[in-house]
Amino acid sequence: MKKSVLTLLAASLLLGGCAQTIDSVNSHLPETPSVNFGSNDLDNTASDLTTKMLSSPAVSSITAGGKHPIVIVDNIQNNASGHVDTKSLTNTIKSKISRSGKFNLVDKSRVDAVRKQMNFSENDRFVNQGTAIQFAKMTGAQYMLYGYVSNTSKSEDGKNVPFYKMTMRLMDTNSGSIEWADSGLAPKSESDSQGW
Repeated sequence: MKKSVLTLLAASLLLGGCAQTIDSVNSHLPETPSVNFGSNDLDNTASDLTTKMLSSPAVSSITAGGKHPIVIVDNIQNNASGHVDTKSLTNTIKSKISRSGKFNLVDKSRVDAVRKQMNFSENDRFVNQGTAIQFAKMTGAQYMLYGYVSNTSKSEDGKNVPFYKMTMRLMDTNSGSIEWADSGLAPKSESDSQGW
């Protein structure tokens, strides 16, 4: 018994001598670096383009006499390399149109019902203008606003600088004619240019 106690004591001293002291450290986790996808710039571009559309002669004519035509805002598409928060862009546009009081927006539940009826998912694109017009008419919309974000660049100080280009169009669903179209640029950050 004496031998086991001595062995246990010796083992404790040996193991205790190997223990390292631990200094207390700041337990705060480091901040996660934010990756700027140019979304604020793109949201501003979407807002600016929507303002231009709402104040355009075409929309003034469409809404003359206090008319509030029904418009469907299709999801903005990402044709650019890398991540673009198209849901945020689409929501920015819808909010601006709604606050303007110039148009009535098609209810999301109606859009979802027509998508289901036509076997479209939320991310499906219209193959042609005829399909887009059919879809818009089935929702009850007189106009359809759609757009996309693509890559572009422009020369600044002799260097090609990458930008996002956002294009938007307002289409009459009866005639298929484009009533208004415009585009705007938003700078790409360094991380945007590298893509995913």
